[in-house]
Amino acid sequence: MNERFCGRQVESRRISMVTLKDIAKKTNLSVTTVSRVVNFNDTSVCSEETQKLIWSLVESMNYKVKGKKSVAAEKPQTAYKLAYVLGLSSYASQGSYGYHIIKGIESEAVKKGIPIAFNCLDLDLYKPSELCDKLEELGVDAIIWVAGTNPDYFNKLKSKNIQVTIAGIEPKLIPDYVDYVGIDFYADTLGWLKTKLVSRFEKTAFIGSKTSSRFQAFVDAHKLLGKELRPEFIIEHEDWEIESAKSAMTAFLERSEELPEAVFAASDLIAIGSMHAFREKGIQLPEQVKILGFDNNEMGGYLSPGLTTISVPTFEIGVMAVQAAISKLREEREFPIRYILPTNYVERQSL
Repeated sequence: MNERFCGRQVESRRISMVTLKDIAKKTNLSVTTVSRVVNFNDTSVCSEETQKLIWSLVESMNYKVKGKKSVAAEKPQTAYKLAYVLGLSSYASQGSYGYHIIKGIESEAVKKGIPIAFNCLDLDLYKPSELCDKLEELGVDAIIWVAGTNPDYFNKLKSKNIQVTIAGIEPKLIPDYVDYVGIDFYADTLGWLKTKLVSRFEKTAFIGSKTSSRFQAFVDAHKLLGKELRPEFIIEHEDWEIESAKSAMTAFLERSEELPEAVFAASDLIAIGSMHAFREKGIQLPEQVKILGFDNNEMGGYLSPGLTTISVPTFEIGVMAVQAAISKLREEREFPIRYILPTNYVERQSL
């Protein structure tokens, strides 16, 4: 009698020890997918047939479903509303850095059936309070912020409990309570500059913002390689427009007594403007001056010479930003996340 009783106790323990991992193994699915179906009743992660299989295993294996989740967790993800804004209007031009992030955002939102209730390509149209009022009026749950940052907007959004996911902006500009999806601007730039630019030339120039991580990487690459940093070859330029970059490079060429061997531009649009300035001054590229861009704007491949650049996975950043926003809305985590994606080197004829 005791042996039977003990045997039942052992069997009872075995049954209670069934986990989602056991169910996932039998279905050849990830634990995350099974968890979303079982614990969150998420019908978007797999087919109806697969969901039936999961629930049949839950029953046959006597898996004990955890207690009810919060209202937010139980809410179907298609019921959420998203928005996105561009903090810099210049990022709206076709083929630009921000344009491809937006394509990723819209593609993933459509794929998941999540409505984008609001978008803004020129943030100057809205004061912080006006933007928040508009989002509240439309029932927006989360906003994806592309390019440019302003604490006034973020503080107002936080007070209204509208979740923020920042996509593609340098991390040092990001509040610690929001999600970030992007790249490591400093480390990746430093690595590419050391191996592809500064190590190869003695006279290298920089054009772009001196407050950016890209400039700091340019400075540190010289220090680490023991190369001289020429202050006269640093062209401070805060804008990201082609025309203004052309003007800044033209001014540099008119005052400079010698040419650099190579130039690192903080963005492809700045590089393109600089290339126009060189041509107008009769300077041959890449014979007299070589140039390296940043972000892999699609126009770069159609120039002559083609623009060598550091490629940023902008479309993927947009996709991951949507995924991050939804996971936070569904309360699958309580902490902010940082998704850091890798960059690549695209070699063309300009360098």
